[in-house]
Amino acid sequence: MMMLCKCALFTVWGVVTCLPASAQSLGVRSVNPSGLTLAQSKQVLRVVMKHERYKMASPALSIDGPWLTDGKPVVPGYLHFGVVYGTSTQGHYAVNTSSGDVWDTESCERYTFAALVAIQKHVAAKTGKALASDDDARTQLGCP
Repeated sequence: MMMLCKCALFTVWGVVTCLPASAQSLGVRSVNPSGLTLAQSKQVLRVVMKHERYKMASPALSIDGPWLTDGKPVVPGYLHFGVVYGTSTQGHYAVNTSSGDVWDTESCERYTFAALVAIQKHVAAKTGKALASDDDARTQLGCP
């Protein structure tokens, strides 16, 4: 079957999967068992931002963070970021470094779409950590 998108093939648990071109630069092959690096976490957030139709090419768009308390993540296991356009914050996000899970921490909504799920499968294969249940993740993030 012919693919309509350019993609890289990776083998996870003996299954060949296609990582979307938008996420290839994440470097899933270099994800450590300890989880995503700061740069990889920002790249996962960029995949979400692109999905949410942020104007990624704009020089006024930036990612602020990670936000830390006493040099440690605000919530253990998550890196928190702000997406800023000029001087205006557009949203607050948390990326789980063990699973690639991404949440909008203002609306307490989890992102799930094909390109992100593909990344999360690769991250999970490297870390051995699956996504937390919705209830567990909400509790960790302080969501109602």
